[in-house]
Amino acid sequence: MHYHLLLTQRCNLACSYCGGTREAEHMEVEYPLEALRSFIAKDSEPVIAFYGGEPTLRVELMEEVMDTIKATYILHTNGTLLHRIKPGYLRRFHTILISIDGRREVTDAYRGRGVYDRIIRNARLARRHFHGDLIARMVASLRSDIYRDALHLAGLGIFDHVHWQLDFELFWDGGSEAAREWLRSYNAGITRLVRRWVEEMRSGRVLGFVPFIGVTRTLLTREPAKLRCGAGVDFFAISPSGEITLCPVTPEYGFMRVGSIFDTSPEELRNCTSPGEPCASCDLLWVCGGRCLFINLAKEWVGEQGYALICSTVRHLVNELSAALPEIEGLIEEGVISKEAFDYPEINNDCEVIP
Repeated sequence: MHYHLLLTQRCNLACSYCGGTREAEHMEVEYPLEALRSFIAKDSEPVIAFYGGEPTLRVELMEEVMDTIKATYILHTNGTLLHRIKPGYLRRFHTILISIDGRREVTDAYRGRGVYDRIIRNARLARRHFHGDLIARMVASLRSDIYRDALHLAGLGIFDHVHWQLDFELFWDGGSEAAREWLRSYNAGITRLVRRWVEEMRSGRVLGFVPFIGVTRTLLTREPAKLRCGAGVDFFAISPSGEITLCPVTPEYGFMRVGSIFDTSPEELRNCTSPGEPCASCDLLWVCGGRCLFINLAKEWVGEQGYALICSTVRHLVNELSAALPEIEGLIEEGVISKEAFDYPEINNDCEVIP
């Protein structure tokens, strides 16, 4: 099972699509670590992803958890304080995801002046000791050009993979005219990016765009996908109070709470929920998996039109990759690229695959 461990709900940034520090009821870890150890010990293959807020604000607590609980470890960070983690601990992570939104001007517009340079400097420093999967994790919003920003990050020579998520608040209550206009440019950018991705394959290089790799694997194997992020299946979040929720980014919603580390076992959580309609009867469910459980459960807030806009991005992505599939299969058959290049991710590594 996979657990997002929220070490704090504080953050040292105030990104425009998030807002930074939230005045939540439980800002810092309140439970004794023995309670966490006891809960995790009931899981034979635990994966713990440090999350926040910004987890590197609590480096000492992070180290204590890693020193006392046996698990596979992942870090989800904004990268600005990554230099605080000692080399020995960096080497123990399976995956590190760094939130960065593309080019300098885009990242700084969302996250603050100078943030891009701090992230890049720390990512290069981390690479001296960390040899696992380093992922650039973007938020795509109104300033984003998905073609330019994804290619920029892939071309830096730092990151193994690039993943992106849409700013879902763009679609709240059906989305504004500006959001709908941006969405048209986003879909056009996906079309260009898929073409560039296949072009690179012709020379034997599979660029590490997680949404493309994950969906293409499903199209190649025809193996139906479950909910890609795993929320409610084998993926849960542990809040600072010890409550267990379906997703780490929405702990304040009561319908997301499913237990606590004090009185719930991991097996009680497994497969406790799944997306309902309209996902359950969608013809693309086998590829998409349901996209986002929270959006599905809170679809009345997004509205029918907003939900349709979100789904249109998934359909466009799948259609573009389906159109490219014959050439990709041909390149595999010719030995130009390997089918194993699409066997990703190895574990649930915080990449939801579907943007």
